Amino acid sequence: MRILSQKVISGLLQPQNVYKFSKNGIFERALLFVFNRVSKSRVDLVGPDRACAEWLMRNGALVKWKGYNSYITHYNGLPLDSNDRGVYHIEEVDGTNAAISHHGFPHFAGCNHVKKIKLVQASYIDDLALCQLNLLNKSLVELEISECPEVTFKGLKCLTELENLKHLKIGELPNVKDEEINDLMKLLPKNCDLVREQVEVEKK
Repeated sequence: MRILSQKVISGLLQPQNVYKFSKNGIFERALLFVFNRVSKSRVDLVGPDRACAEWLMRNGALVKWKGYNSYITHYNGLPLDSNDRGVYHIEEVDGTNAAISHHGFPHFAGCNHVKKIKLVQASYIDDLALCQLNLLNKSLVELEISECPEVTFKGLKCLTELENLKHLKIGELPNVKDEEINDLMKLLPKNCDLVREQVEVEKK
């Protein structure tokens, strides 16, 4: 059985490549589910942080462990002993150009140290994904969302439940109107700063 590399998987899931195989999206949805689905047995075996890191990297995202200075870019950056859970906790996630989807967001359950997430040009991030970030309600402090065409105001409203969120940066979102961003600003926790296209928006 041939095992596809992380780079190949992420490339297959890019929209321009997916539709070479299937114009009706069936192939795309199948791939998304397969590479994002949660394996409870894997979580039980290696713990939530490692299982989550494997999911993220399998789909082209980067992970930074708590206490480390740089992002992990390959599976080789994972601890060699899969039973070594004690000191490895995800603190930051860079999902730029990643193929992560809402199917995989339950991986965040039990990851209690995630402070920062960046979702830029992540084509499969949608409202269902954003609404599952409440799994990180106690830890998530900083979030960036930009160029995610499936995101609407409905998904952004779910972010108002993140009681510890301090910094929210929103870039170009084609399905979100400026007035909806203004409405979001009023709904966010008072201690959360909203930045829109590198322009800081002050609460009144």
